[in-house]
Amino acid sequence: MKGKIAYVVADLEGSTGAWTKAHTLLATPEWQEARVELTRDLNAVAGALFERGVKGVVVKDFHRTGYNLIPAHLDRRVKLVSGYYTGPAVGYGKLHGADFALFVGLHAAGGNEKGFLAHTLTSRIAEILVNGKRVCESELFATVLSAFGVPLAFFSGCPAACQEVREKMKWVVTYAIPKDPLVYQDRNQREEFIHRAREGLYRSILEIPSVEGLPIFAMKPPFDCQVVFQEEAEARKMNTWGFPQEGRVICFHSEEFLEMYENLLKVAYFPRLAYTFRHLAIPLTRLVWRIQSLKHL
Repeated sequence: MKGKIAYVVADLEGSTGAWTKAHTLLATPEWQEARVELTRDLNAVAGALFERGVKGVVVKDFHRTGYNLIPAHLDRRVKLVSGYYTGPAVGYGKLHGADFALFVGLHAAGGNEKGFLAHTLTSRIAEILVNGKRVCESELFATVLSAFGVPLAFFSGCPAACQEVREKMKWVVTYAIPKDPLVYQDRNQREEFIHRAREGLYRSILEIPSVEGLPIFAMKPPFDCQVVFQEEAEARKMNTWGFPQEGRVICFHSEEFLEMYENLLKVAYFPRLAYTFRHLAIPLTRLVWRIQSLKHL
């Protein structure tokens, strides 16, 4: 890792401080607790990476609005990227010379009943099937990075999420953070668990064998997609694009990954008008979300 730049994608569901859905909802008291712990998680990850000799650490906040981490409490050596961008890397924006990536605090795929708050892109979607197989966000996110030659080296999240990644990317070092409601109910147990889990997260980064010559994961075309919504009415509402639809299932075919990914983003987040003006809307939402985040510091 010496002399390299690490790109860390940070989510909340699989972090040490998220134990209930309330921890992942913006502006709740539980979210305030969870974002503090997530920031501490990222400090542990960054500390281990700098100990391994990296030249730089970029952290991309990837939960909901992209404004969850607390900048004032983040390791000052870290470059924080908040909010979402249309490019160069879809969602990420600039990758700032990244040599390898780590996914910290991510969750399992929608439809994985063993996962903690499992979903793919949005909880409005029950699951996403590509060529008949359920896909998780890690596959999508890693494939976006693959176009820039950035391999995934590490993943942390709930045990079910770690299992998904191991099945798809056997070289990736994983670190599981269980979500035991009995532990959460006891404050002393919870604090001790978080402390131990964060120490384990730190150690697991130190134990990554090497980032030299890592395989680069990329989903392979063609792509036959089925987006299964929780509710038929929601599927109709989001399908302003006219994709074939049967009940709560929207279907489309793509020959290229970026076409498939953009179609997924359309039905998950963007009605037609909003997508048309996304180059104006996304910077505006970044500004709004940044202002909102400052209110909760």
